[in-house]
Amino acid sequence: MKTISAVVLLCLFLVPAATAGQAVDISGKWDAKSTLTAPDGSGRTQTIPFTFQFTQKDKVLTGTISPDTARVWKIEKGVVDGTTISFQVQQPDGPLRTLTLTYAKGRLTGTMKLERDGQLMGETAIEADRAK
Repeated sequence: MKTISAVVLLCLFLVPAATAGQAVDISGKWDAKSTLTAPDGSGRTQTIPFTFQFTQKDKVLTGTISPDTARVWKIEKGVVDGTTISFQVQQPDGPLRTLTLTYAKGRLTGTMKLERDGQLMGETAIEADRAK
């Protein structure tokens, strides 16, 4: 009986630990929005919709981000580490966008930093849901 109890307890401790470190598969299309807050303290916000098209192979993330069909930018340096997703997008003639997202309860949330010539231009909140 003690052996069975010990095995059950061991399984109870190992199963959550093993599944907690597993990467989620975020492959597919995601509808996202970026919410910008005015830096002047006025509280004004602007919401910009866009789409992620992700392809995930193990921890490697590739794909595109697009605010519309005419502007599609390639994802670079994409990594999925457990529930943390990070990647960069270089907008032609625009800022470098660095996104850090967390997957929880079927959603992606996080931030996007915008840099130009090594200078931080701003940061915005990101939310995304799988496209239906």
